[in-house]
Amino acid sequence: MASLSVVVIPTYNERDNINLVVSRLLDELPTINVLIVDDNSPDGTGQLADGLAENLDGVSVLHRESKMGLGTAYIAGFTLALQKDYKYIIQMDADLSHDPRYLRVFLEKVRSCDFVLGSRYIEGINVINWDLWRVILSLGASMYCRIIGGLPVTDATGGFKCWKRDVLKAINLKAIQSTGYSFQIEMTFRALKEGAKLEEVPIVFVGRFHGTTKMSKRIVWEAIWMVWRLRLGLYKR
Repeated sequence: MASLSVVVIPTYNERDNINLVVSRLLDELPTINVLIVDDNSPDGTGQLADGLAENLDGVSVLHRESKMGLGTAYIAGFTLALQKDYKYIIQMDADLSHDPRYLRVFLEKVRSCDFVLGSRYIEGINVINWDLWRVILSLGASMYCRIIGGLPVTDATGGFKCWKRDVLKAINLKAIQSTGYSFQIEMTFRALKEGAKLEEVPIVFVGRFHGTTKMSKRIVWEAIWMVWRLRLGLYKR
């Protein structure tokens, strides 16, 4: 029987994490499918992912020519997933910051809404292994999105989500402008604009133990300006 769900995982230099995250996913939900979207990682992540795909049912790899940003990686993965018959499409990080144990809750909750967002802040601050400045930056970003962008969510930059396929089909994925972390903000904004019903689920977020963060000043500025563009309607439809 074909899986109803697929997890899309973008990767760039995640060789220390990819085996473990896929193992934990399949331990938690043995019948789920996994799509790894690798941006030609110089550390060999793509080759490790190919090995997983060869040895594990339901695991596949989409190779891209170069590092083109988190947002475009997800769009590529979503587009491929929509060509299949999946009912639910999940997005999560490759660095083990998103615990696969929450997926059962996500898949249960999404039956009564259109998409689920795993929130680090809906029940206090549930973040482990982050410097204080990262917590302040993340909380500030969510507050900024609520005040400026009008987003009624507690974790606007959260990237642990479960979508019904119809929501992703309703969003014009080709018109998504964000390439960095503002992708998370833009996708939530566009989904709510389409009338999608959201439910936030509390999660505990664990900062990466292996590898380095992909955060940069450029990504931060992209997010700042994207919120204004969304609020003012200056975005492609």
